[in-house]
Amino acid sequence: MSKRNLDMEALRALVAIADTASFSAAALQLGRTQSAISLQIKRLEAMLGQTLLRRVQGRVDGATAEGHAFISYARQILRLNDEAYSAVAEDTAAGTLRVGLPEELMESVFPSAMSRFQALYPRMRLRLQSDVSANLRQGLDSGELDLILFKHCDRLVPASALSVWQEPLVWMAGEAYAANLPTPVPLALFGENCAFRSAATSALAKAGLAWQLTYSGSSTTGLRHAVRCGLGVTALPGSLLIPGMVVVEAGLPGLPNARIAARHGPGEVHPAADRFVALLGEEIRSQRGMPTLT
Repeated sequence: MSKRNLDMEALRALVAIADTASFSAAALQLGRTQSAISLQIKRLEAMLGQTLLRRVQGRVDGATAEGHAFISYARQILRLNDEAYSAVAEDTAAGTLRVGLPEELMESVFPSAMSRFQALYPRMRLRLQSDVSANLRQGLDSGELDLILFKHCDRLVPASALSVWQEPLVWMAGEAYAANLPTPVPLALFGENCAFRSAATSALAKAGLAWQLTYSGSSTTGLRHAVRCGLGVTALPGSLLIPGMVVVEAGLPGLPNARIAARHGPGEVHPAADRFVALLGEEIRSQRGMPTLT
């Protein structure tokens, strides 16, 4: 069999589609037209002789079995390509990257991503701000930050943002307290301006259900301890469920997907900023598993 070389841009398109569950969102993320992205995937599938993505009425309905396997390889190939470039390219010069992150990413994926980033960019300094997403977006708009990762529950990716992660937002309660929820619904939530808090309270309001705040904090660890002890019900991404907590569906309204997106400040994006976003995305997928594409 003759050796074939994979198209790196086609691999980027495939990974972007897998991450955003949408051809149009992937095209926006990569700065290409949707037709160009579709053509790249068709050529890649023709080259491999395999269908990689399931399509239903023109929409992505997840990856095929072959697609799941190939996407995993594609991520590794792109990671090695980008790391090889970063190791020797001139634009690895010293500098400062001002980054904003939600608190829960600082507690979970940041330590591993930071270690890998420092190995790639030993002369690049990170200046970090951990805050609620609304404040991070304000910091980026005012020029105080170069890059932010923020939470949102909108169906579409906000303009000029890149999709990093999505998964269902679910109601959770302490295992010993889930069977008999009182009225009004006791809520344990992050502080004001949190996207998950807004999604939970909006869903309850639309369903006509009364609620009261029984715990508020900024730490994911503290919030989950409060829920396990029966202080209230919370709304978190499904992957953050831990022993002692259970998903609650009966009597509570549906919730939107929880999403993480990235936005760069105006001007030319430094490759280190792009790589930092990619590293965080890889660590999220490693810790939380692959999301269901819906």
